[in-house]
Amino acid sequence: MSFVEFDSFYKEEHPCSTVFLSANKYIRKMKGGSQSILVQCDDDRFYVVKMAGNPQGPNVVANEFLGSVIAGAVGLPVAESMVIHLSDHFIDSEPDIWFELPSGRKRPDAGLHFGSLLVGQPSGPQRPSEYISPSRINSIANRDAFLGMYILDVWANHQDNRQAVLLRRSDDNAQEAFFIDHGHMFGGPDWNFRERPGAALHLESSVYSELWHDEVVSSWISHFRTVLPEVLSWVTSILPARWYNGDLRSLMEGLIHRLSNLTELVQKDATRSRQFAYQNSENDALRLSDSGIHKLRTPDTRSAFYRDLAVSYAKFIHSDRVCFAKLGS
Repeated sequence: MSFVEFDSFYKEEHPCSTVFLSANKYIRKMKGGSQSILVQCDDDRFYVVKMAGNPQGPNVVANEFLGSVIAGAVGLPVAESMVIHLSDHFIDSEPDIWFELPSGRKRPDAGLHFGSLLVGQPSGPQRPSEYISPSRINSIANRDAFLGMYILDVWANHQDNRQAVLLRRSDDNAQEAFFIDHGHMFGGPDWNFRERPGAALHLESSVYSELWHDEVVSSWISHFRTVLPEVLSWVTSILPARWYNGDLRSLMEGLIHRLSNLTELVQKDATRSRQFAYQNSENDALRLSDSGIHKLRTPDTRSAFYRDLAVSYAKFIHSDRVCFAKLGS
């Protein structure tokens, strides 16, 4: 058994930059409760923009930025992050980007917003997919990164299931995974740490099959303990103040404390996840409908976490491929 090769994902330049791009073309609104938008910027590339002041909560944009930067800095495959400027003219000329609230429509503020580079292209053969087929998980070239992302999400107290997109490579037809949607890391929009067993997992549990080995888990944890303190020392200095409304210092202190207890946190989360799965009988779980892939511009339904987790685990356990069998024994 070999250890994870972290450098395979590593980018030599951390995103400590004041450079930003301007959106010049609106493409479409994206799925999810944050009501993100897809735009083309003045570098001719496409970005998914999560706007400050979105309906999901006061710190969601900060979480997106911190999650993207931190995950990239520790060597995990994430979409490239960028600060995107939306002008008054752009916002006023594209009313479809306004927030849709129960009380009516709300205009986003002009200024700087968080953007992540679209993996692939908006259409055609290079369009990314969120669907992970259990029968094709071995075609994911960097599937081992799912374990590392799970451990990072446990540390960051991710309150929502892990999201990823797959992009098919043209040279060998393999798929490459990129992790997206970090808005509910760090205790969620209110920065309130609370343990939720299994919340950090991707709903397609088969993606973790045969990844769990004690020495690999230990190597990820050791790597994070080495790298994260330095990352946390500079990442807050480049976080725009208007993107958060919370006690940033307390958040960093909490994350340092969790880092010192990461081995125990991972063991506890994995053990409780397994126990939760067994508490749900297969018949009861399979009677519940799976939300599947979210359609464009539909409400964010991932808050029904336990329903989807029960379905996913019931199928996974029934196939006798539980990936956390060694933990907690």
